[in-house]
Amino acid sequence: MPPINEERRALVADAALDVIARLGTAGLSHRSVDEAAGVPNGTTSNYFRTRAALLEAALRRVVGLHFGWITASRAKVDGPLDTDGIAAVMGAVVEQATTVHRAQYIAMFELALESTRRPELGAVMPDVFRSAVGVLTDAHRGVDPSPLELRMVAMFYNGAVFTSLVVPQLLGGLEPGDITRSMLRLVLAGADR
Repeated sequence: MPPINEERRALVADAALDVIARLGTAGLSHRSVDEAAGVPNGTTSNYFRTRAALLEAALRRVVGLHFGWITASRAKVDGPLDTDGIAAVMGAVVEQATTVHRAQYIAMFELALESTRRPELGAVMPDVFRSAVGVLTDAHRGVDPSPLELRMVAMFYNGAVFTSLVVPQLLGGLEPGDITRSMLRLVLAGADR
């Protein structure tokens, strides 16, 4: 059996995210992904034999991209971060999530909702997010937030992105990055030690 072409596999997973962002998980099929990726019919099923495998691959890909963007944003800041530094990094990530990477985050929320209806996908969710905790922890090195503070950052971040994408009217004209920076300064105020 020839080795798996990881570049093609990522292309197919990215196309699945595009389909999910445009059509929801109900519009996801091997054929729709083949078309979105611009690959020959059957390519997607060569990489992901079942629809469940395709959903899981899309989930793993979008979460990997998500934490990649956090890592890239963190890398732009030298040295340890204080609370203002974390707020600046996460505010920038929220701004990117709601603009540049908007489709991927819509797909992420679609997949999260789908996981509540599909036990096999729901079983993967904690594993996927747990594996990324190290990245989140590393992104906040220098502040040494507690596990509770990290959970609060993650919950607030997801809520800010979700609200910005789904009901931006609730922001009252405020920018999602500004709201994130202000809220994280409050949440992490006790982390500066």
